[in-house]
Amino acid sequence: MNKIKPLDLTPNANVNKLIEQRRGFNFNMCELNIYETRQRVLNFPLSFNGFTITSMLRGSKRVRFNDLISRDYNPGNTIIAPAHEKLEIDFPEASFTNPTQCSALTLDDNFVKKQINEFNESLDEGTFIKNWQLFDNAWLCNNNEDFVNIKKKITRIAASKNPLNNLHLSILLKELLLCVLKMQNISELRKDAKFNTNNSPFSAVINFIQQNIYKEINITDLLKISTMSKSSFYRAFAEELGISPYQLIIDERLKISKKLLLEEKLSIKETAYASGFSSSNYFIRLFKKNEGLTPKQFLTSKLVHPK
Repeated sequence: MNKIKPLDLTPNANVNKLIEQRRGFNFNMCELNIYETRQRVLNFPLSFNGFTITSMLRGSKRVRFNDLISRDYNPGNTIIAPAHEKLEIDFPEASFTNPTQCSALTLDDNFVKKQINEFNESLDEGTFIKNWQLFDNAWLCNNNEDFVNIKKKITRIAASKNPLNNLHLSILLKELLLCVLKMQNISELRKDAKFNTNNSPFSAVINFIQQNIYKEINITDLLKISTMSKSSFYRAFAEELGISPYQLIIDERLKISKKLLLEEKLSIKETAYASGFSSSNYFIRLFKKNEGLTPKQFLTSKLVHPK
């Protein structure tokens, strides 16, 4: 799992709020705030004045959006929240010696609209999604490597005192927004694939992978299913989704494996082969790389903190 490294905590002598102690940096097109909570709190209301990308750095929370479903919010997770959307947060384990910490990057609305218009003007016919737009509702996602690298740079530059900060940040924010849109795109396309078997090339590819998850899957098979040229196929994955076709196959295998472990109660070895991995060792290695836990640790965490 791609986690963003926690920042140094506010020194104890400087702590003046136990709930959401804030330190911030303001720039022309964004505002970056770091929040720390040192007290157990339930049902804490939260909203932001603009489009916000907030990432967990340390500790754990539970978050509820408009659908009222309670979700784990841990390091490795990010919440994308539209302006003024109301969230509800629990800090079940926070204490003075075990604080939570998250970053919240709020972007200027005009900057966001301008960049999305530019992205849409660059799209051509060989795309999975014809019109890129941000979700109307808040959503929680797992960080990917590109996202983490960009956020690290933004945090480092924001904390520095360089006269070119605004210029540098505008470039990085454009990259970050593009990365978020790619993460959103694949989430939306996966959702769409559940209901439209062959409604788009991506839906057809996802359904083929899911139906043949226990078999060896070749990229040649996916090319035939998508009816796209090889160059268009790879370009669409890289430019619109931010992952490779190989990673998509792994992601789908891991998603199935978690269901087999939790619901079917298969052993780790049985799960590895049932979800299409060539060996249990390879499965364990990939599971830990992508989830931050081994399959055994994953199962233990679900027993300790059930949904």
